[in-house]
Amino acid sequence: MPKHDDLFLTFGKLILGVFMLLFLSKKILILAFVIVGLAGGCAQHVDVSYKPANLSKGTGELYVKTFEYLPAAVGDVGPDEAQQDKSGMAYTYLSENVDALFTNAVKKDLAFSGYMVSDGSPHSVSGEIRRFSFDWVGMTGMRFEIAVSFVVTKNGKVVYSNVVESTQEARKEGSKLEDPSKLIGLAMADCIGRFIRDAQKKGAL
Repeated sequence: MPKHDDLFLTFGKLILGVFMLLFLSKKILILAFVIVGLAGGCAQHVDVSYKPANLSKGTGELYVKTFEYLPAAVGDVGPDEAQQDKSGMAYTYLSENVDALFTNAVKKDLAFSGYMVSDGSPHSVSGEIRRFSFDWVGMTGMRFEIAVSFVVTKNGKVVYSNVVESTQEARKEGSKLEDPSKLIGLAMADCIGRFIRDAQKKGAL
């Protein structure tokens, strides 16, 4: 018969083996979750409450047509999803479709400037959202880029056409990181404001 010491040693090895197996299984499970997370990315949902900031003044009646979100039209992203191409750390979804968000922002800025926005005017503003991209910059910052093709039409004739781009970046200050919605709103306001000023300068608005 085996001695008591041998039985105790064998039992101890068995217990140690079980704990090692459980530990390794846990590590493998955690590693699997990490791999899946890195491969699939996380998702953030952003609610942009856009407020007009354009200081230009104008008069007249304008019809603002819905801006087409090209990346969604070709199937690269969803209608409520921002593009991403640098960090790939997180998918960004908006509280509404990008085309509606931007179109309503244009309407707000034009009305804020003094224009009457209606559906019956032969003087119209339309365009395409070519880029609407949100990226994390490492773990300390973020970047938002927008590029929009604006078209102004009077009585069926194109009187203005231009692509306006804007980029906004934010870095972490201390332990606080800026709200993504603020960054997106600032870039949209800058893009729309530059369009209005340029179109006014060229006599299109």
